[in-house]
Amino acid sequence: MRLTIQVIVMIFFSFFISINTLAQSPQEIELSNGELVNVFFEQRSNGYRYEVEFENGHTYFNEKSGNIGSGGGSAKLTSEEMTLAEEAIDKFEQMNGAATRSNNNSSSILFGVVIILFGLLGAIFPQAAWYLEIGWKLRDAEPSDLALIANRVGGILASIVGLLIIFS
Repeated sequence: MRLTIQVIVMIFFSFFISINTLAQSPQEIELSNGELVNVFFEQRSNGYRYEVEFENGHTYFNEKSGNIGSGGGSAKLTSEEMTLAEEAIDKFEQMNGAATRSNNNSSSILFGVVIILFGLLGAIFPQAAWYLEIGWKLRDAEPSDLALIANRVGGILASIVGLLIIFS
């Protein structure tokens, strides 16, 4: 029984481990001054990252993770190159579409579904939920009426939270 619970917990947590980036090959962009730069784009699970590489080896990056954005570049990057890098990113987005982050990504939907399933277990089968929670530790014990009611109410609340996670 203990091994079964450990396997279930490992499977549950494996849903939250995701591959962070989906790297794409660089795209060559011609700037207004005639210079060619390579623009790299990575879509991440919680945002994105652009990297612009100039012919002289200088690099500029712009990334967004959640609600936080940052940018910078190599030590010898000039302010003119920063402006040109932003131009390259704009042209890249015009050709490929703007980088956006979906509020309903697959991991939050999966998390909501798991919460709903656990909630339904508690609401529909309160005795089974009690057994999985504490009953397996006790010999010849039965849950009280209060424990069964608490499992039903908790299950209903968990299902509602799962729905809010999915549709928020």
